[in-house]
Amino acid sequence: MSDWTPPSYEHDYFVVHTFDVPNAQRTKHTDAHLVRIVPLIQQGIVKFAGALLTPTSKTTDSDTLAKTAGSILIVRAKDLEQAWEIVKQDPFYASGEVWDHERTVVTPAFFAIPEVKFD
Repeated sequence: MSDWTPPSYEHDYFVVHTFDVPNAQRTKHTDAHLVRIVPLIQQGIVKFAGALLTPTSKTTDSDTLAKTAGSILIVRAKDLEQAWEIVKQDPFYASGEVWDHERTVVTPAFFAIPEVKFD
């Protein structure tokens, strides 16, 4: 039997998984997206955020951010409705020119390993 004990949490967390629309206008909306998301990161509401890459891309490519296909976020919210509001207020979603509304999923999640570090 394992000595692992699942972590306990004071808050609820949600994974946001979204793909970009064809010909997404990411560059056009990046500044507004950062103005919106940075305070949420500082407040601990957005715990993780990053771009999904095209299947032929690698994280180490020098032009990685030119090959985005979507986004993934982990957000802290009181419920699914509040998590969706966080998503809908982001310029990438609200503009309709970056995140595909039909291919955006927000789902509750439990993180068995609550801290991840990347090199």
